[in-house]
Amino acid sequence: MEITLEGVSYEYRTSYQEEPTARQSLAELTRQTFGLDLERWYQAGHWTDKYRPYSLFRDGQVVASLSVTPMDLRLMGRPLHLVQLGTVVSHPSVQGKGLIHFLMARAFADWSKQCDGFYLYASQETEEFFAKFGFEKLREVRHTMPIAADGRRHSVRRLIPEISQDKSLILSRYQRGNPFALLTWEHNPGLLFFYLGSALREHIYYVSDCDAVVVAEYDGNTLLCHEVLGGSGHTLSEILTQMARPETEKVMLGFTPREGAQCSVRPLRDKSAILCAQGKAVDLFQRFQLRMPILSHT
Repeated sequence: MEITLEGVSYEYRTSYQEEPTARQSLAELTRQTFGLDLERWYQAGHWTDKYRPYSLFRDGQVVASLSVTPMDLRLMGRPLHLVQLGTVVSHPSVQGKGLIHFLMARAFADWSKQCDGFYLYASQETEEFFAKFGFEKLREVRHTMPIAADGRRHSVRRLIPEISQDKSLILSRYQRGNPFALLTWEHNPGLLFFYLGSALREHIYYVSDCDAVVVAEYDGNTLLCHEVLGGSGHTLSEILTQMARPETEKVMLGFTPREGAQCSVRPLRDKSAILCAQGKAVDLFQRFQLRMPILSHT
């Protein structure tokens, strides 16, 4: 569809990821802007219609874009359907010309009646811009719990997502979800593998005694636990104890634990990823101390 903004014509397109030239143009713009490798994600087979680009083209090249990701969440077991807007990007030559305004309006028109609200992550520089669309800044919290290795030998092995058996194991545990999280996400393994196929591919573990997949990094005396998949019938503490190294003293969780009595809770301060929302999510984050699952970010 051709549209005109401030006297300049653009081609508006959505969900074109199966068209190589258009997809690669978007991939190049996002790589230059954010360092993201969308093309690698696509070639691995994980870019599905759960990640829908809304873009404006000029002379065959993407000059402005955002992504629409329908998110199936559960809060205390109750379904919550939100739309996450992400990868908001525009070429320097068109910034300030209303292109992102147009794309946001299209996303709202397409999805407002199909979801309970919208959310996105803003930077300190863009927070005021998104406020113009009714997005409110929400407070996320970070849960930290003490942990220590128990001195026993445990069966924990690294998973390699390129190995079919390991990938199948990860997918099956993802389908079981995180039984220890208050707020969970589901039905989007492609988004999970955006991380597991790139930045976190060397940080995936299988705790066989608990039948759980753990995505975690070690940072000195701290275990950064991004996600736990599976493990029903065991406790979170039991699983993380098996993950602990001799020097580990605490665990920072990338999700909201169901049972946080052992945890210290502090506001999450990340000036580059400020959670902003409109609709039902605003009330929920005001009522509960929550954190969006870190691996669900687009």
